[in-house]
Amino acid sequence: MSTSATPPNPEQEECKKERDNAFDILNKDQAEYDRQLLALSAAFLGVSLAFVKDVVPLKDTLHLWEFDAALGSLLACICLVLGTFQYSIHGHFRLMEYWQLKEKLLQSTDDEERTGISGKLSGLWTWLNHKADRIKWLNRFSGVLFALGTIFLVIFVMTNMYDAAHSVQVSTEPPSRQTVSPDSCKSTAVQHP
Repeated sequence: MSTSATPPNPEQEECKKERDNAFDILNKDQAEYDRQLLALSAAFLGVSLAFVKDVVPLKDTLHLWEFDAALGSLLACICLVLGTFQYSIHGHFRLMEYWQLKEKLLQSTDDEERTGISGKLSGLWTWLNHKADRIKWLNRFSGVLFALGTIFLVIFVMTNMYDAAHSVQVSTEPPSRQTVSPDSCKSTAVQHP
């Protein structure tokens, strides 16, 4: 049984165009978000290492655990963003598979084949939705790790800069005058014959 292809509905074409446009914008925004997280995390790591090396030597730092927490959070953010890229790429391959099956479904005239393809499409669509949710949560978590790393780094730098400034201020103040009591002079005075 052969069916003739129906001409595309203008509303369906507009809907498809808008969906594709929204998908492209979403992908570009997500890629930019990931790119910014990577760049900022790497920059903060570099600045923090330079700070410890050049401004406050590691042996003189206070609250070293804040520095360790900042480095750990920023490194975890970088690793998570890179991992999410790979996870997302895998999802896009499956999305391509979904659209290829959808196209095959639209071209098929055999009812049994269409039923089989529809079942595969349904399972694949469910899998893609779960994967998209996981990617959203992974991206949010990488943002939280970046924020934590930044907060720990700022606190560490502020604490150590304050301590360094305070120790410089104390060492540059003139020594205080000591008052000498008359009794202390008698015990140390040298008697002349």
